[in-house]
Amino acid sequence: MALLSVRPSLYLVPLKQKVEGLERFISSWIFKGELTFLVDVGPKASIPQLLGALEELQIERIEFIFLTHIHIDHAGGIGELIHHFPEARVICHPAGRDHLIDPRKLWEGSKKVLGDLALHYGEIDPVPPSHILSGDEFDREGFEIVKTPGHAVHHMSLVYDGYLFVGEAGGVFRDLGNRLYLRPSTPPRFILEEAVASIDRLLERDDREICYAHFGIHRSSHEMLRHYKEQIYLWRDVISEQMQGGEDRDLLERCREALLKRDPLFGSLSELRDEERTRELYFLGNNIRGFVEYLSSASGGPAKA
Repeated sequence: MALLSVRPSLYLVPLKQKVEGLERFISSWIFKGELTFLVDVGPKASIPQLLGALEELQIERIEFIFLTHIHIDHAGGIGELIHHFPEARVICHPAGRDHLIDPRKLWEGSKKVLGDLALHYGEIDPVPPSHILSGDEFDREGFEIVKTPGHAVHHMSLVYDGYLFVGEAGGVFRDLGNRLYLRPSTPPRFILEEAVASIDRLLERDDREICYAHFGIHRSSHEMLRHYKEQIYLWRDVISEQMQGGEDRDLLERCREALLKRDPLFGSLSELRDEERTRELYFLGNNIRGFVEYLSSASGGPAKA
């Protein structure tokens, strides 16, 4: 079990998938202190790994499980996990509640977007309604839930102690030792103004360590969120420029080349392992499409990429 002790009481569980490039991409955070809670649980396929980590930490009781959002790689295993910890309460955005209770629509949407990858992740099991609290209902001293739409309309972030659990509201991150990698996570339907407003809300909170769903931790939430805000505006400008050359089948390739040249944080892609670069380029297309559809909608033009 590749359980990583990140800080006293805080553990990162890399949820390795049987797909190349997804060995250190999906994760769950475990906080074991006066109370024990989880942030995100990953897909159903890797719940045995998460259970192994909980057993290794001798955790027999979980107070709550916070879902930053209900996408299958973050919440797909919650219905399975809750059978093992029936005392835990699942905290999600109000808009996600019904999808956890009856995940059929979420599952069909996941298959449509992800194809075979969704089948690998595993079908989503329902969560009993009595186990779910919406973020609006959750009230625990010392915890703050911040609604952070952008990556998804139902996205939330959690502030506790010296940590900000940001999900994908701060992008996709890797600390490569000698440099940082950062990529926007902006699938359709992406609305830039909402994403930036979410970043600004998080910047209003005190600076603290920032815990990413994908993947790892950085000492300064303010530093990384400012980087991310600048990156979103840069990608908007670069992709808008490339769209002037026409929204043809080469648009994604032109955007990729231009972004690698002009964005040093995304340019760290070259430092990733081959299979990780392949993964990132796979997801890149959908994130560029998010910008293209946003920009096309703003200009009144067609939305294709």
